[in-house]
Amino acid sequence: MLIATLVMAAGLAASDAAVPATPLGLFIAEAETWLLHARPLPPDTRLRLLRMQPEDRLQAIIFLRRAGLLTGAVWSVEDLLRPAISAGGEDE
Repeated sequence: MLIATLVMAAGLAASDAAVPATPLGLFIAEAETWLLHARPLPPDTRLRLLRMQPEDRLQAIIFLRRAGLLTGAVWSVEDLLRPAISAGGEDE
């Protein structure tokens, strides 16, 4: 597992592909930093994911799971598909 993580980290560090300046792209770039520095997910990750549009949220969760960063509770289908919430916590 450690070797796979190191290989993936090296691949991510050597990548010349530009990250799109979308909320999803910025989140994934930040998550790559957490991975490369062996940091855990921040406590507000769930709220940050709920603020994303459902299609971006699903892609972000897939990325986090595949990278080994998201190993906790399972997301329900309702949470995956719910509309994005605003910063105040209410539905948009």
